Amino acid sequence: MTGVSQQHPVVIVSFEDEYAARFIRDLEGICPTVHVSPLLRTLQASIESLQPSIIVFDLQTIKTENHTIFEIMSSMNEAFPYVRKIALGHINMPTQVIAAMKAGACDFLDREASAQELRDTISDQLTQIRVAPGERAGHVIAIVSARENEGETELVPNLAAYIATATGKGEVLLLDLTLEESQLEIQFNVEITYSVRDALDELLRLDKAMLMEVVAKHACGVCLLPLTTRKSKDGDVSAQQLATLLSALRNFFSIIVINGGCMRDKHTKQYLMPLCDRLFVVCPQTIGSVRAACGIVSAETSGKEEGAKFRLIVTKYEADIELGSGQIAFRMGIPLAGNIPPAWVQLANSHNLGIPLVVVAPSSRYSRAIHALGDQILIDLLPHGASKSSLNARVSGWWGNLRRAAAT
Repeated sequence: MTGVSQQHPVVIVSFEDEYAARFIRDLEGICPTVHVSPLLRTLQASIESLQPSIIVFDLQTIKTENHTIFEIMSSMNEAFPYVRKIALGHINMPTQVIAAMKAGACDFLDREASAQELRDTISDQLTQIRVAPGERAGHVIAIVSARENEGETELVPNLAAYIATATGKGEVLLLDLTLEESQLEIQFNVEITYSVRDALDELLRLDKAMLMEVVAKHACGVCLLPLTTRKSKDGDVSAQQLATLLSALRNFFSIIVINGGCMRDKHTKQYLMPLCDRLFVVCPQTIGSVRAACGIVSAETSGKEEGAKFRLIVTKYEADIELGSGQIAFRMGIPLAGNIPPAWVQLANSHNLGIPLVVVAPSSRYSRAIHALGDQILIDLLPHGASKSSLNARVSGWWGNLRRAAAT
């Protein structure tokens, strides 16, 4: 049951952000939980992407898009008969209970139920689930640092560019969710006119063909989608909106690499983290950075399933610094994924060229470290055949270059 609940989360369908946030908090340690909007098309896309084990419908949502919440439940019951549905309403309203059961609910929870009652009900339902055939949609990798400018701004575009060269054009999306203005236009020397805010405005009709027409693309094959552009209007984007959009995007791309600056916010992280397959914490070799980074992982790594998603990347790594990467990993209690050496001059030159360093100088120390990290991610996340063929191609190319160099 543990492995199933980790791979197949619980989805709560509600318009009320505060109630959904409380619901998610109450289920911490039981299973990953994702909040999704009741809009029918985005809800269906999210369920197809996440393949949840349980869907909880908040009956407080009376009507949306000319569909009642019971019609939405019935539609989801027909489309996903193997997923268990729970209605969340008022137990003292018999008509509501009956309507929910007719729409496909296998259980009914009172909206005022205590946290323990909620946990007991979900735990009981998790023991009865039938796993749907197939796997989840595209994989999501989030990279976040506890403080700004600790190496992730350079790391993320280079990692996404390398993975894109190994998986094919149009298969990798770089989702830049930094809170400050995106640097993707400079790093990739492209004009970006389509942003997360635009995608949210068009969420109901979003599909892969449309996205490929409007998102910026680099020659290496990576697609670029920042939170905002220089020309886009200011406006708040809620954590629930980001989670709903990410659920939809996972249907369109094999791998999504997130620059997760927004995930420094605890509220945003609890929405996005269940959608991530891996969360890499970036940390330089300074005790202040280590302490700050511990704050990101401490709540999730204390025996909880979500803690298994965390990995450490030590950036600006120098072997002569006495605070070693192994010590940092031990202090934070998460596995070490790799060390990334400093390359300030080379990175500055690559920015000036508008070409990622892994593309313009693939044999540099920095690029080789990115290659190793990217290869490990491909082995870890992709089907065995796909990752193996990618690595074989790289090894064959390296061996061929070595033989040619020896011949000359």
